Amino acid sequence: MDRIPTVEALARRGMVVADSECCFCNSGPDSVSHLFSSCPFALSLWEKISLWCRVLNFFVLSFRDLVEIQNNGSRKESERKAVQGVIYTACWLLWKARNNLRFNGKRSSVEEIFSDVRKFSCLYWPAQFSGSCVSNKVLVKKKGTTNNATT
Repeated sequence: MDRIPTVEALARRGMVVADSECCFCNSGPDSVSHLFSSCPFALSLWEKISLWCRVLNFFVLSFRDLVEIQNNGSRKESERKAVQGVIYTACWLLWKARNNLRFNGKRSSVEEIFSDVRKFSCLYWPAQFSGSCVSNKVLVKKKGTTNNATT
């Protein structure tokens, strides 16, 4: 996981970065492990996603646990791929939000990121969602309506 250029990874490569704290919570290191599996901000996002995808016990202790969570439980292959796609999309959007906050000072809410996870998951992983653990009517948001994580 050293390939993701967090402050911790950059420091191991000999680069000096002034602010080494997580920009979401300011109480942990800017590391892959913290950002994706122990930051309270990310944990709030994973809770919403676990309810939306109907994945119980969505507890992760490491980034590896997170990207392998779709293998837990007894799901059909299409459901596993759908959950995997949602997780990859959420990781990408968390990373984008982190960069937007760190470099542009623009903070996203968990709800905004979760909304984007639903939208982008529908765009990037549409074949996986047909008959999967994620309801198509939850993925498609009509203008002027709101979607709940538990719909």
